[in-house]
Amino acid sequence: MLCKAASRYINGAKRKFTFEIFTLRISPAKSYISSNLDEELSLDEYLGNKLTEKGISKSQAIKNSNLDRTYGYEIFKGQKVIGREKLIALCIGIGLNLTETQRALTIGKQKILYAKDARDSIIIFSINNNYSIMETNELLFEENFEPIK
Repeated sequence: MLCKAASRYINGAKRKFTFEIFTLRISPAKSYISSNLDEELSLDEYLGNKLTEKGISKSQAIKNSNLDRTYGYEIFKGQKVIGREKLIALCIGIGLNLTETQRALTIGKQKILYAKDARDSIIIFSINNNYSIMETNELLFEENFEPIK
């Protein structure tokens, strides 16, 4: 059996060791998070960056999304507050992957896609398989869900 002084020393060293491991593990996560945060971006800036990244024009993205042309341009100018359905359609039209779509929904202050929701899971499937908005709507219709409007 250890004396109290030895016990305190061991427990103190153990705490210090655990804290050092925690610090070493959390540091890379903090730097990754801070370098990838788009909190300061507005939705129109985020979507504009994604258009540039994907090499697609605004007109092509709007056409691919089946959105009204004027409405689409107003979204890209930041003049319109976009709803969840239209934002999902626009993300599909731009060709965003699931992570980018979820990020756009978060920046747009909309509910992210939730895999346990049957309709959302079909949309997630469509995004993961690069379906167009028409193919996604057909799949939703086949499963008796409202299409993305």
